[in-house]
Amino acid sequence: MRKYLLIIAVFTLIFAMGCTQIPISEETGIGPGEYEGIANTEEIKKENSRLKEELDKIKTEFEELEKDYLRLVKNNESIISKLEETESKLDIVNSENIPEFESEETDKDSIVSYLKDSSKLIDDSIKGIEVISDDESVVFRTLGYGEEHSQIFIWDEGENEPVLIEQASFNKEGSYEWLGKYILINNDHKNKILDIENKKITGSFDEPQKLQFLEGTTSILLKDKDNKFVLYDFINDNKKQIDLDNNKYTDFNLQNNFVVFSGAYVENDVEYEIRASITLDKIMEIYEIEGNEEVELEEMEDTV
Repeated sequence: MRKYLLIIAVFTLIFAMGCTQIPISEETGIGPGEYEGIANTEEIKKENSRLKEELDKIKTEFEELEKDYLRLVKNNESIISKLEETESKLDIVNSENIPEFESEETDKDSIVSYLKDSSKLIDDSIKGIEVISDDESVVFRTLGYGEEHSQIFIWDEGENEPVLIEQASFNKEGSYEWLGKYILINNDHKNKILDIENKKITGSFDEPQKLQFLEGTTSILLKDKDNKFVLYDFINDNKKQIDLDNNKYTDFNLQNNFVVFSGAYVENDVEYEIRASITLDKIMEIYEIEGNEEVELEEMEDTV
């Protein structure tokens, strides 16, 4: 009987020990004793926060380095551009033929500054650069280069280089003047008209005895070398002779909206002054009509 009681007691003790043993974690698969040496949750959070701060610091330093790099690249590009511009200006100084012009800065003020700075570098009195106009486009001429003394260029804003205008050149004795928004070039007793907007020479004619630009038109009134009065449309290169007695009429003038022709003649030993007038509108109307229409003039005679 005691033997059975002992067996039951031993069995009960073993059963109780089995029921009180802590099970292996179902979530991690390891027992509590195996957590030794692993940081707790707060330590992990602190470590992650420290690593994030270091990463942000590295990122900030990288961004600063990137900015410095881009700044250096920009400075290098600016330095290279300035060197190229300096070389261009030196080429202008040293050139014997028509120089080439080139600038990275293409706004109007920079173009004008470039030309003026280039001109300052030229210390030869027979060479130079003159800015003629900087209104819509920059119009300038070189002096003392190539076969001709002057060459006209037109430089548009936004362009890296100007356009050399063919035939817009003249020697040292030549000259130019404005005709409204056009330029009249006189060279070797020949006249040429420069159309700035279209960048070309539009017409040419022998140097007249007298000429007058008719405002608001593309025409000039001139007295040619044969004493003929001619209306010349220099854009279309059209000429129309005004029907007047060249032996009597020798001059003309613009007076308000009238063109007044004047002259003199002798008859029966009496000298007469003569004038004929026509409105500018009428003369332009007749000029635009094809054919050989005669101009109706209102003549006035005075005895001298």
